[in-house]
Amino acid sequence: MRKLHFAATKTNNDIWEDSMRAIVRLAVPLLAAAGIVALAPAAMAQSNGEKQLYEAAKKEGQLTWYSGILNQQICDEVGQAFSKKYPGVSVHAIKTTSQVAFQRLLQDQKAGDTLSDVFTTTDESHVAYLKGKNLLIKYVPENEKGMSKVLRGLDPDGFYHVSWVGLVTIVYNKSKVSEADSPKDWPDLANEKWKNQIGFGSPNYSGLIGVWTVAMQQAYGWAYYEKLNKLNPLIGRSVDDPITVLNSGERSVAPGNPASAFRSAKRGNPLAVNYPTSGTLMDPSPSAIIKGAHHPNAAKLFMEFLTSKDYSEILAKNSEQPLRDDVPPPPGAKSLSDVKVISPKLADIEKDLPKIKEKWRDTFGN
Repeated sequence: MRKLHFAATKTNNDIWEDSMRAIVRLAVPLLAAAGIVALAPAAMAQSNGEKQLYEAAKKEGQLTWYSGILNQQICDEVGQAFSKKYPGVSVHAIKTTSQVAFQRLLQDQKAGDTLSDVFTTTDESHVAYLKGKNLLIKYVPENEKGMSKVLRGLDPDGFYHVSWVGLVTIVYNKSKVSEADSPKDWPDLANEKWKNQIGFGSPNYSGLIGVWTVAMQQAYGWAYYEKLNKLNPLIGRSVDDPITVLNSGERSVAPGNPASAFRSAKRGNPLAVNYPTSGTLMDPSPSAIIKGAHHPNAAKLFMEFLTSKDYSEILAKNSEQPLRDDVPPPPGAKSLSDVKVISPKLADIEKDLPKIKEKWRDTFGN
């Protein structure tokens, strides 16, 4: 007797479910590309190197970030975005001033326990010192290729990379100064018409103002500051202090941090920014991986994140300068590729700034 072989037949429901699965397989990538749906982190496109790094980082599970940039809220936001993109790897962000972070790092090293995996500072001399002491791990993020050209290769040897830029532009109060009358370049600030109307920070307290003073002396000599002194300037400490007095109307114009000005303008204050025609002061803030860190693979993955589009989008959302040209700047700001920048060399800053601080006290009395 011949055996009969019965093939399993599909019901109408089976056929309908198969069809729907096929539609979903085709539709999801298209919808994701259009921004209508978001793919799960595991489905995001990753290079082979990134995948391998992520797998190694998951085994470590975490990293500690000593940060001298941004504020604690934004640092936490960066850490949360990183963990969302790379589930299973958490970030412990510790925000202090750069000098405090550097001293803490040196104390850790002296105690023989490197707690910081990634160190970020507004002072390039910190990482230059660590590099000279052979305390950094060389790592060049793949994502650095997508950063603005002016930011690539801060360290030609690849031990540290830009994670934030401090800019100094000309900020003015729109309710007191028209756009046409506003100062367009650094020499304009020394015009007598700004007597009793100008304010700025001090290089004895602000690192960013310190770099600005070096750049201005290189461009215009100390006579520039003697002219400013004759205008009865209101001198604070931080680069952000002038923002407060501009908002109050106590002063009208100032060299200041554009990110702070844009954040203030978002809250309804009448501030505007001019990028000086001869050059906007740019002070790059680097990050590096510390030798002896407990989580070196997670640290490398985090360096990839700090040079990625995702990170620059967080910066722009918080009115900070994005580090990539493929991320639109915040309202009122310009991309770095559209701005002429001036940035004194580290050697010049280290050589000239101590003398400038002394001259500053002699000229301005603080």
